[in-house]
Amino acid sequence: MPSPFGRCALTSAACGLLIVAAAAAQTSVPSAPASTPTLPNSAPPPDSAQLSINVEVTDKSSRPIAGLNAGDFTLLDNKQPQKLVDFRAVNASSTQADPVNVLILVDTINNTIDTVAREREQLGEFLKQNNGELAYPTSIGFIADTGLKLAAGPTRDGNALFASLSGNRSELRAIGRSGGFWGDTERQSDSLNELGQLIQFEAARPGRKLVLFISSGWPMLPWAGDQADTRQRTQVFNIIVQVTDELLEANMVLYCLDPFDLGRTNPYFYQAYLKGVAKINQAQYANLGLQVLAEHSGGQVIVNGNDIKGEINSAILDAGTYYTLTFDAAPRTRTTDYHSLSVKVDKPGLTVRTTAGYYLRGSAP
Repeated sequence: MPSPFGRCALTSAACGLLIVAAAAAQTSVPSAPASTPTLPNSAPPPDSAQLSINVEVTDKSSRPIAGLNAGDFTLLDNKQPQKLVDFRAVNASSTQADPVNVLILVDTINNTIDTVAREREQLGEFLKQNNGELAYPTSIGFIADTGLKLAAGPTRDGNALFASLSGNRSELRAIGRSGGFWGDTERQSDSLNELGQLIQFEAARPGRKLVLFISSGWPMLPWAGDQADTRQRTQVFNIIVQVTDELLEANMVLYCLDPFDLGRTNPYFYQAYLKGVAKINQAQYANLGLQVLAEHSGGQVIVNGNDIKGEINSAILDAGTYYTLTFDAAPRTRTTDYHSLSVKVDKPGLTVRTTAGYYLRGSAP
């Protein structure tokens, strides 16, 4: 996928921005993290380049729509129509299609022990369906306190993956929900750190990647965002820029499959933070939440409670039929500029999903 972005991997240090060096202030609302590390400099992007984005089009029943052509699409960059320089209607079952890989990750950092057990059981049911024959090469793994664990795959042999899942003991969380605000900061930091590792790993692999987190999401720290100073907002903004652009470079889309339990916090709270972050003073820690990143990448947040198997099957529909649109990205300036993207289809009753936007990192003054 052509990219206008300078290569700059999300580092562990950058993802550790939420590790707090100072003690909490004596206040009823926790103070924002006191300091954040500096991100490495990246090479400036080219003055202009082509950018490709994947587009999902579904009907009212969330079934993918095939058979559209370039004339059915209108692509808007910052609300301005763009000319398509290339268009592909992709059917992943075609031998000419780019490879599609599915990675399913069980979140043992942010979910309870009982929920993790239920996730593993439902994941096993998914792997064994259709006599263990999977539609796409699939890998399974865990995000854990001790790091990202990729257990097996990629393979279309669901029975082999199930055997690996059964023999792979999940590691229990060392940071519980009872840890309060500081426990939340550690859980978010660990989760972001492992997402950074995953992006670096997947960037080296060809093809499109669907990454399915079976997770209630990591803490969004909205109160910390309200109290963040300019330096902290700058660091959060820089990480938003890097994650957004590197997901595009890696041809990687995120999904949050939420094993929602009644009585838990509203699973749609994240929707208040879906607006694109164009300026430093808009950046909040909640903008780094898994659900927000998933929707911004063109993926989905699926909340079906106990039906995790159904959530996985719904997400994987995105791998079958989609469209790739290529256009000329805007020229860079001296500042880091956010460009919102939207795609419209000239057919009634259809839903369109794609990348929410991209950043062009500016040159030095």
